[in-house]
Amino acid sequence: MFKRFSIISKTNRRIIFALLILIGASAFNFVQAQTAADILAKYETAAGGKEKLQAVKQLEVFGTMKMGVMGQLIELPITIVKEQGKLFRRQLGGIMGMGDTYTLVTDTAGYIFIPSIRGFGDIPGTQSSITKMDAGEVAAQQYELDCAGAFSELVNHTAKGHSAEILGTEKVNKVLSTKVKLTLKTGQVLIYYFDNNTGLVNKVEATGEMAANLTGFGAMMKMFGNGMGKNAKAEVFYKEYQSVNGIQYPSKYTISLGPVETQIENSTIKINEGIENKWYIVK
Repeated sequence: MFKRFSIISKTNRRIIFALLILIGASAFNFVQAQTAADILAKYETAAGGKEKLQAVKQLEVFGTMKMGVMGQLIELPITIVKEQGKLFRRQLGGIMGMGDTYTLVTDTAGYIFIPSIRGFGDIPGTQSSITKMDAGEVAAQQYELDCAGAFSELVNHTAKGHSAEILGTEKVNKVLSTKVKLTLKTGQVLIYYFDNNTGLVNKVEATGEMAANLTGFGAMMKMFGNGMGKNAKAEVFYKEYQSVNGIQYPSKYTISLGPVETQIENSTIKINEGIENKWYIVK
């Protein structure tokens, strides 16, 4: 009798184990489907709340870029200006006496301004130029017209036509982080890493042309006659945040693009204080 009971128990255990596997697999898939949404919702809360983020209509960020050029550390002013649905402008101070470089995108057009470049030795200089983006280039940067915080594409992402997918967890600077793939409605892809403790973004990465958009180096590379290869990879590490009107915005971050590493420190961040018309001007 004891033996029979033992055999039935083993059979039951196998059945129960099989059921648990099936249930567990279904539960795992459900959790996976929910995790990306949960992670982005957690980010929205950590960054200031969805309502407050969506209330941002104008954004001005003034900072300093520190980069190594020819063995020397060069500091350049960098400015980012946005107006909801209308304007995105990233302007970088001149290198070695050259004028400012900027990328300007509106709801209808886009431009890249490259200043005149002085000649060096046998290398001739060039005149300043304004290049109008084609329709594809404009479409690729339209997401920048969104003002909902530092990572506006994450806020209410489904309503904007974007999709998110959890890719697992990794450590970013020894901090366990959740990795999420965000596919924009245009098909462009950005990979975000969210600090599991704070819920804030601590790393973003992109490849190819999206790497140029992410770093803002596209205009500068065109200045020197280079393009962004399809296998180029950019990583941005966000080190510190500051609260501005209750919204968490990065104050220090590092851009890694191939062998080049650039430090950026934001000194002044203005939210909903109006935008000067000069930022719309193409010249």
